[in-house]
Amino acid sequence: MERQEFLKTLGISFAVACAGSCLSACGGKGDTGTPTTPTPNPGGGGTGNTVSISISGKLANIGDQTTMNGVLFFRIATGNTSSSFVATEALCPHQGGNLVWLNNQTKIQCQLHQSEYTTSGAVTQGPQGSSGSTRALKIYATTISGDTITATVV
Repeated sequence: MERQEFLKTLGISFAVACAGSCLSACGGKGDTGTPTTPTPNPGGGGTGNTVSISISGKLANIGDQTTMNGVLFFRIATGNTSSSFVATEALCPHQGGNLVWLNNQTKIQCQLHQSEYTTSGAVTQGPQGSSGSTRALKIYATTISGDTITATVV
């Protein structure tokens, strides 16, 4: 095989390998526009379909938030009643970005594409700088027992 023929063959092989990698990446977990459904991990602080945390340790003040086993907990009011807290899925249903509670703006926001949600889970803004859509967030029922808040994950 002559040098020119070898380089030509090598160039074609390289191009095919690069194209395959590109197409594989495009067909993976890219932005398909299809909302994903993260599954909370019931291990650690959870038991079965529940996740529990200490109120005084993690949610003592209005605006405090914490994530445990796939659940985002945050405090929206004073008092230790269920209505003072919200528990929702911790990952955005669009592409699994981390969700955070923005207390000063009273909204839940995805850190990946800035989708925004109300405390009841309704979508107020879809993904920015991205194609696709998102669904409403799952909001989990909570119960309070002493200093512990428990979310029932369904």
